[in-house]
Amino acid sequence: MDAQKEVQKFKLSTLFFMIGCILRASPVLFPLMVLLTIMSIGVSAYALFMLRDATNGIVDMLAGNVGITAVLVPVFLYLILSVVLEQVLRFLVDYTERHYYKQADRYFRVLLLYKLGKLPQVNMYDSDIYNKYEFTYTYLYMFQQLPWHLISFLINFSFSKLLYLGIIFAFNWVAGIYCLILFIVNIVTSLIITGKQAKVDKENVGPRREMDYYRSLLQDKAYIKETKINRLEKYFFGRFKELYYTIRDRNFRIQLQDNAVNQIISILSFIFNNGLIFLLIYMVSQGRINLGELALIESAGMSLVYAAGQFKHPTQQITQFVKYAPTMISMLYPLTKEEREEMRERDYPSFELKLGEFESVALENVAFSYPHQKGDAVKDVNLEIRRGEIVSILGYNGSGKTTLCKLLVGILTPDQGVVRFNGRDISDLDKNEYYKYFGIGFQDYAKYSLRLRDNIGFGRIENLEDDEMLAVAIKKTNLGNIIDKLPEGIDTILGKEYDKNGQDLSIGQWQRIILARAYMGSPEILILDEPTASIDPYEEERMLEEFRAALEGKTAILISHRISFARLADRIVMMRDGRITEMGIHDELLRKKGYYYELFSSQQKLYQSEVTGDED
Repeated sequence: MDAQKEVQKFKLSTLFFMIGCILRASPVLFPLMVLLTIMSIGVSAYALFMLRDATNGIVDMLAGNVGITAVLVPVFLYLILSVVLEQVLRFLVDYTERHYYKQADRYFRVLLLYKLGKLPQVNMYDSDIYNKYEFTYTYLYMFQQLPWHLISFLINFSFSKLLYLGIIFAFNWVAGIYCLILFIVNIVTSLIITGKQAKVDKENVGPRREMDYYRSLLQDKAYIKETKINRLEKYFFGRFKELYYTIRDRNFRIQLQDNAVNQIISILSFIFNNGLIFLLIYMVSQGRINLGELALIESAGMSLVYAAGQFKHPTQQITQFVKYAPTMISMLYPLTKEEREEMRERDYPSFELKLGEFESVALENVAFSYPHQKGDAVKDVNLEIRRGEIVSILGYNGSGKTTLCKLLVGILTPDQGVVRFNGRDISDLDKNEYYKYFGIGFQDYAKYSLRLRDNIGFGRIENLEDDEMLAVAIKKTNLGNIIDKLPEGIDTILGKEYDKNGQDLSIGQWQRIILARAYMGSPEILILDEPTASIDPYEEERMLEEFRAALEGKTAILISHRISFARLADRIVMMRDGRITEMGIHDELLRKKGYYYELFSSQQKLYQSEVTGDED
């Protein structure tokens, strides 16, 4: 979504769709609010006529035409309706509204996070998608408010205020026209200001995200070291201030216009208020209306004056909501029946491989390019990996190894070609069932600031609390020595994002945890992406021996730019510029004296230099 250029239309069908969504989120409270509001308006309107009758009764009583008993009934009814029943109904509306917002907010925020988790991985590389998500998350409260505000607006302003306006027209057309003009002025000014505010809000999404990023560079511990050493504080702070002032100035200009409109409306309301009072007094003096009718018109007029002062806010909100709703709907919906049921599920079912026993996974003529990037990251790739085979995919950084892995797993979808699992196109499979066959240690792995148990167990969430399965994964990666030194053992919180007692670990320790996560549950296919990237040759040699034992009888894909992994592989796949350039076994590829030979020769010298300590 380009926030500055996107133009979306709000249709009446969109409103009905949103009401349907609201009724799913709050099937009782929303209809109850509507009913209570209609009852409140009915009581208020009837109270006006009771006020007229009470006023005329008092006048007749003072003139000696009726007794006090005849006056008490309308006075009592007016007090009951306007003071007691009307206030009780308003309290019930407000109380129900607060609980409705809590209920709807919880539902739609859960839905937004659920739908975000369902987005294809490729969308995560598109900044426009992130802008759209950030925009939806920021203004999500509007989604649950729009249907209610529109209905409430129709009831409170279109019905009750038009009724009052009709009463005033019936007694004096001049006062009626004046009220109508006041309403039209409010509507027009509100639409203009709200349209500008909506445009500014969308323009600010990108700069606000960039501003938040520069703030993170100044305060997140991952950046502090380099920020200080390279003296970047002034530069980052300067960019933060520049973006902050840009956003502030845009909002300030809109606020100035808004304040000017408010002053105009206040002046018009003051003139109308006093003008109406003098007009009614004049009409009474001329005998054109009685005092009861004066009280009725004055009360209706004051209600309109108050509504005029309050009119701008709901119309601005509704206009703003209407402009935002299509963007939010596209982020939250469609939502299938199966997805709604999945959202309600609390526990994971027992682990089961429903796609049959793994035999092979293959890429056929696969190509892929990332959004907003020139050229293909992977081009014309054909590769089949069979059960029990260990394949090493080698190549320099940027050669397409990790992208190929993500295509194989199904996280990314090919632009052309197909990925097959046991001969079936994976696009026809349930992705969650397909994912179960893999244990993956990504190069850009996730470090969860949670228990160590969680960081391992997330490799198979269904068995998170299975101590026996965790113990197997821990043993395969020799994590026992690390766990023994932690204050709470396997239940120690890692990282200090929210817990001061959390423990920070080294990169090497984290890599072992990621390997244990990949091993969790003995997956059918193990994928390790640069598992020794930050480890010295001595530690790498020790880990290779561990891999050798752990991979025995397994299907594995080992991705690296280091030739050491070739020793573990049944087959070596060489990648360069997104293509497979060579494939074979170690001796065969050396005899070709091609890309593998070049990589092997250069790294052999490097390893010898690191081991002997020689320097150029």
